[in-house]
Amino acid sequence: MKIGNKLNQLRKLSGMTQEQLAEKIDVLLIGGLIFIMVSVLNFAYVIALQSTTLSTQYMLYRYIATGQYANAPVDYIRLMIPSMITGAIGLVLFISYVIDNRKKDTEK
Repeated sequence: MKIGNKLNQLRKLSGMTQEQLAEKIDVLLIGGLIFIMVSVLNFAYVIALQSTTLSTQYMLYRYIATGQYANAPVDYIRLMIPSMITGAIGLVLFISYVIDNRKKDTEK
């Protein structure tokens, strides 16, 4: 059974409307965080790709112009930025999940 179907069944069994379920699971907050995460990762990926592309273009130009192959340094830190950002966002989401669950446990 697909997750959507299962979620729909459970929602109906509990007598909740779609709006009530959306409020309960903070759909807008989750959607906003995912949008921000994807935007940041796209930006970081483009920056890293530009750096790598420029290095590759330089190596090809140098080889064509002079016949010599010159190693152009690649900035590996820029290539790791998307991974580091993804890890940081995952950590923030995990911490917010834990805090939210603790609040719900204390309210009970």
